[in-house]
Amino acid sequence: MPDLDLDRCEGVLLGLAAGDALGAGYEFGTPPAGDAEMRGGGLGHWAPGEWTDDTQMAICLAEETATGSIELEAVAGRFLEWYHSGPADVGVQTRSVLSRSASPGEVATRAAEYARAQPDRSAGNGSLMRTAPIALSSIGADERLGELAMAVSALTHADPLAGEACALWCIAIERAITTGTLEGIRDGIDLLPTDRRPYWRERIAEVEAGPMSRFSPNGFVVSALQAALSAIWHTPVPATQPCRHLQHALHAAVGIGDDTDTVAAIAGGLLGAAWGASAVPVEWRAILHGKPGTYRKSDYASQDLVRLAVLSAFGGRADPVGWPEADDLRPYYKRWPDVIVQPLEEDGGVLLANFQGALETPADVTISLCRMGRRQLDSTAHPVWIELGLLDSSAVADNRNTEFVLHDLARAIAGWRERNKTVLIHCVQAERRTPAVAAAYLAERFGVPGSDALQRVCAQLPAALVNPAFEKALEAIWPSDST
Repeated sequence: MPDLDLDRCEGVLLGLAAGDALGAGYEFGTPPAGDAEMRGGGLGHWAPGEWTDDTQMAICLAEETATGSIELEAVAGRFLEWYHSGPADVGVQTRSVLSRSASPGEVATRAAEYARAQPDRSAGNGSLMRTAPIALSSIGADERLGELAMAVSALTHADPLAGEACALWCIAIERAITTGTLEGIRDGIDLLPTDRRPYWRERIAEVEAGPMSRFSPNGFVVSALQAALSAIWHTPVPATQPCRHLQHALHAAVGIGDDTDTVAAIAGGLLGAAWGASAVPVEWRAILHGKPGTYRKSDYASQDLVRLAVLSAFGGRADPVGWPEADDLRPYYKRWPDVIVQPLEEDGGVLLANFQGALETPADVTISLCRMGRRQLDSTAHPVWIELGLLDSSAVADNRNTEFVLHDLARAIAGWRERNKTVLIHCVQAERRTPAVAAAYLAERFGVPGSDALQRVCAQLPAALVNPAFEKALEAIWPSDST
């Protein structure tokens, strides 16, 4: 899939869900004094790491965009099916529209009626929170993107302000995917009708002026957009491991208060598009879960969001081996039949394996550094199974955020081991990716310089080789002269 940045595409829904779950426990309550935690609770009595109706409705939309096409009546049907399944929380405006709709064809009509009956209360943030999949579905097609965003918004939120906000945010996400910028909303303003541009330029100027706290309450769609953008723009980008900006900005979004899950979900879609899925902390990914849009299956996990995002971006097409849609990738990996499972000498609770070894070895936490089939990720022998798309490449640019990924994984593995959980790390052949991550853990947990740790691990694995890009990252995080 060479034409689009997979990491950024994957980051859109992961970032949205992470922000949603982070803010869920603080919705309309007291904002956290420091960094927010995925503590659960809130209006829907959510579990820690569980996303709310914001992500559930985004998944409804993504399940449609992942087919490679988008029909408004089909989207309305998914919204109705979701509503009648009895979700724990539904926005006031969305509930009013869907509860009075007897069929998908009536949904937009009921939304228009609501807007006429309550013109001062018809521009809520409920369509903006779910709009990100539209950006994935129309990359490189601004006019279509804007039209779709407005049309899908109008299914439940007929007020033009809601549609304009969705169009602007989708353009911002598209620019983040294609260029990495967090300033793409300005391009969206230029795509609006001429008479609407001054209004939105003034609203963006208010964001620039700050402070963030001025954008609470934020149930109004314009205030919600401003709050999300303010958290992003007014949160400094760290000089080292810049992608940590994603976490910091999401904490800031929750800290603004009021509709915390929605503001953070809106911000997360743009942050994930700019910084990539690799910037979402692995401990967040491990506990992220929630209802799928249609409620036909068991809970989704972070890998399901990746699947929907990639299929949405690539017109419903999987790659030549069937990823991310394939149930089983064992036929592809059968060219490497050997089974490798090696406990780390310094800590036998960390298991190093190749693909075949991972399938045969249960663990509390399994970290896959290569692509997996959906059936493997659902294995009951692996209660927590996390798929990370780390490329086995010696070119530093081929893996975004390499230093952050290795550092983040090392600290997460150390935390799991402190809780006495077994952790299995694997890639296809246990050659380069597996030893690099194991070395990161060794350096973090036992104070070993990164290069030395890599040499130690390579001596323990029969097929291990040194990847220069990974070695450089390890040395940067845990230098040889450290004490």
